[in-house]
Amino acid sequence: MKDVLIARGWHYSDKPCKAIWNEKIDDTLIWVKEFEASVRGESPQKAFGKKQCVQEGYRLKKKKLPSRMLWMLGRMPFRSPGGRSQYYRDDFVQTVVDYGENLPGEPGNYRICKIPGTENAVSKTNLTIAFEGKSWYPETFILPKEKDGFLRKLRADGEKGYWIGKPRNDYGGKGISVWKGSDPELIKLGRESESYPQQVVQRYIADPLLIGGYKFHMRIHLLISSLNPLQAFVQENGQCLFATKPYTLSSKTLGADFDPPAHVTNLCLNATPENKDNFLRAKPVIGKGQQLRMKEFMQYMSANYPSFSKHKLFQQILEIARDFSKYIAKSPSVKRHGKLIPDRHFEIFGMDLMMDKNLKVWMCEVNNDPGLAYPDEEVLGSPNPDYKKELQACDDTLHDMFTLLGLDARKNQSKRKGSLKHWFCVDFSGDD
Repeated sequence: MKDVLIARGWHYSDKPCKAIWNEKIDDTLIWVKEFEASVRGESPQKAFGKKQCVQEGYRLKKKKLPSRMLWMLGRMPFRSPGGRSQYYRDDFVQTVVDYGENLPGEPGNYRICKIPGTENAVSKTNLTIAFEGKSWYPETFILPKEKDGFLRKLRADGEKGYWIGKPRNDYGGKGISVWKGSDPELIKLGRESESYPQQVVQRYIADPLLIGGYKFHMRIHLLISSLNPLQAFVQENGQCLFATKPYTLSSKTLGADFDPPAHVTNLCLNATPENKDNFLRAKPVIGKGQQLRMKEFMQYMSANYPSFSKHKLFQQILEIARDFSKYIAKSPSVKRHGKLIPDRHFEIFGMDLMMDKNLKVWMCEVNNDPGLAYPDEEVLGSPNPDYKKELQACDDTLHDMFTLLGLDARKNQSKRKGSLKHWFCVDFSGDD
């Protein structure tokens, strides 16, 4: 991010307010009130009073904002003085919602890459409620709330079908498992679901499209640039992320013996010490590691699947993006934060999508932190075979994003990276 911003002519700072990290106890303390005073355009003393200007031994300072500014929020646990630890930094974006009208000039002079409330909106339980019955969303039950319906479905299916369990709001594939529908452990999970943390149990896409014998999902970026009027764009320049063991429905890889590298495509469940050889092994089509760029994937599909077309693929993706964007705009967890100033907020999401063997696209989940940071140069003590590929993918996505938003439009763009040609505009015409 820093390198991309500087390359596009921005000045970069990671100090919107005072912050200290205590390495011994891994505690990050951020004086968010200092940021709030700067957004309000006031001194801390005027904004909060003399007594409130000293917090945990630090006196808040007045920080002057430049005439134009872009705020990008990372993801890390932190706490405010006197507060409990938190993870999502909604207090930063809420400050912009509450006091952004005080910022000088046009609204677009100060932009923040965050729409408040999206962290809750994209939880697996809320997505399930929103998209129940959609043709592209697998049949899903929220446990323990819908345990009776889930148990009835298991009885009706008998020996048929497979199910995947996912924690409500975890990420990176943590806590995932896959069962055959008749597995006693799955039935027990349904019956005793009150004893477990809330989760969703979803119909497993058991006939995925395989490349080289390996399962994969597509990471496609969706950028919502406005909620009112609703405006969103889908980037064609994504990635395919693969499992690192050949796909199989063998009972030896399911249930109590669940083998993530055969079924789950997330990096943290494939780049493990016990799976190092599989991760680093050169695999058919994929090569070493677990990634292909979308352009490589589409070239492969065009050469090997006569029925494949890029147009049909992105028609399906744009339908999902359209419904998701409409959901975000109407989501109670977003709307409760109040009306947003136009041209002030935007957000980029990572849609995780699968294709089955009939080339139908399914939504797995959507992340509001798509991980556009530096990849690791080493994995498991060896050079990361996907490093350059992932670095270029992140670089391309960020440049495309800034080009689309025109955030440095006053600069000479002739030699800059990024292209409008990499974006599809989501069509909301005809919607209420």
